[in-house]
Amino acid sequence: MPTDEQKLWCVWGQANGLYSAWAASQNINYYLMLVLYTLDGQPPMTQKKICISTGLTKQTVNSVIRSLKEDGYIELIPGTEDRREKQITLTEKGVAYSDELIAPLRRLEHRALQIMGNDRAQQMIDNITLFNTLLEKEMKQEI
Repeated sequence: MPTDEQKLWCVWGQANGLYSAWAASQNINYYLMLVLYTLDGQPPMTQKKICISTGLTKQTVNSVIRSLKEDGYIELIPGTEDRREKQITLTEKGVAYSDELIAPLRRLEHRALQIMGNDRAQQMIDNITLFNTLLEKEMKQEI
């Protein structure tokens, strides 16, 4: 009989697999999709915040940011407090690209959450948030 930890790992992996399959179906890199998803509809954010939001390494995010910038999908704006810290935002071209790739995924997520119902969806969000908080606390104690 699988343990709760094994079950969690399995469902977490299945969710990641679904998002990876979506990226592949759109002919884009999974990491690019995560960064684009994070920037979609958001105010400008730093590379550090993107790393925190996606769980990707700084090197991976930096590589994706460089690629998106070269393709004209994002622009880097000097920060107001620290001009070395760049705020990353989608360009008009980037918004159109995001609408093409991310908006359909968001619609699928929205439908799945609607089918679950507001209470179950909120419980899921609350439980994952609590788990992440507790796991982070436990990890900090081990380090």
